[in-house]
Amino acid sequence: MTTPPPATFDLASVDHVLKTTRSVRRRLDLDRPVPATLIREALDIALQAPTGANTQTWRFMVITDPVKRAKIADYYRLAAEAYVGGKTGLSRTGVTMMREYASSDLRQQQREAMMKSGGFLMENLQRVPVMIIPCIEGRFEQDDVFTQASMWGSILPATWSLMLALRARRIASAWTTLHLLYEREISEMLGIPADFTQAALLPVAWLTGGDLKPAVRLPLETVTYWDQWDG
Repeated sequence: MTTPPPATFDLASVDHVLKTTRSVRRRLDLDRPVPATLIREALDIALQAPTGANTQTWRFMVITDPVKRAKIADYYRLAAEAYVGGKTGLSRTGVTMMREYASSDLRQQQREAMMKSGGFLMENLQRVPVMIIPCIEGRFEQDDVFTQASMWGSILPATWSLMLALRARRIASAWTTLHLLYEREISEMLGIPADFTQAALLPVAWLTGGDLKPAVRLPLETVTYWDQWDG
């Protein structure tokens, strides 16, 4: 029998946060400062995420300096241009925003809006009041799948918890990775040790406008298999 949640557990609120936490780009408030106290609260919650072998080797680089934010934004734009132009290894995986789908596929129907959203962030990234780069100790890009999965599994859940904690405080964020094409240069600028791996770049700002709604996604039955992959 499934044990019901405690009476003090607001399941509806938790579900709402989970269903409305995603990459926000065009509704980031680029002018309103985000208090450091709220960033610290969200980071403290992120530290409760799972960590492989209890190593807790995560680190979080918070960037508020306008000069450094501008430089990161410059690298981001260079990476975005290379990505869209198919000049990176990412284009060979088939998983790219340039990927084409059937006209009836909702992903194709959402593509124009996604491109506009991505373009807005690319043009305005330097204006975002806070950037957070989650990092994990070690360099494992040449390691076996088990090692890579274990290492990513020790930083990505914490990063997602951070985004959820921010969302619960009405602070928006976006999961981006394009800057990683210039990871070495950005690490040198920020003093991130060479033996640490950057996992993402989160532009963080207050959410503008009304509340977010759940995103339109592919139907559950088209992406879920029970006991046997039959797709």
